[in-house]
Amino acid sequence: MEASRILTEGMNNWKLRLILSALLCILGLGALVSMILGIFVHLSTYDKSIVGIAIFMVGVPAYLIVSGLAKVDQFTIAAFLNAHVDIVDGQAEVLIKSPRELSEEERIRREELEHYFEEHKLQNFLPAKPVMQAYLLFIVSIFGSFGVWFFAG
Repeated sequence: MEASRILTEGMNNWKLRLILSALLCILGLGALVSMILGIFVHLSTYDKSIVGIAIFMVGVPAYLIVSGLAKVDQFTIAAFLNAHVDIVDGQAEVLIKSPRELSEEERIRREELEHYFEEHKLQNFLPAKPVMQAYLLFIVSIFGSFGVWFFAG
């Protein structure tokens, strides 16, 4: 597997994780806000659904813009690997550089890293915390919205 493909897969995986966390967070929060709004303003179930969908439609792009999704590139992945993966040893930039630009020892290091990331997929090293937080927020929001519906309905 060539080095640029390793980092591109890592970049795509990271972006998909951000998108998944955005979808889950905003979906749960949209449901919760629409149910809470229904307590203070007389809304039918149809109106609450429209409010939830509107929050979802506006919230997801806003979250993705604020999260800096467009700033995630191969250099971001390399910097993350340098900071958090010991085997990389601060040399992940050899995966970004063109093979013609590398010295002999950098080429050897690049081959070692390529071999390592063939055996151990890069997505295993990327942070899963945002997705876990999104799942937790989604579950709490959905249970909260059902609680509001049950007790206020």
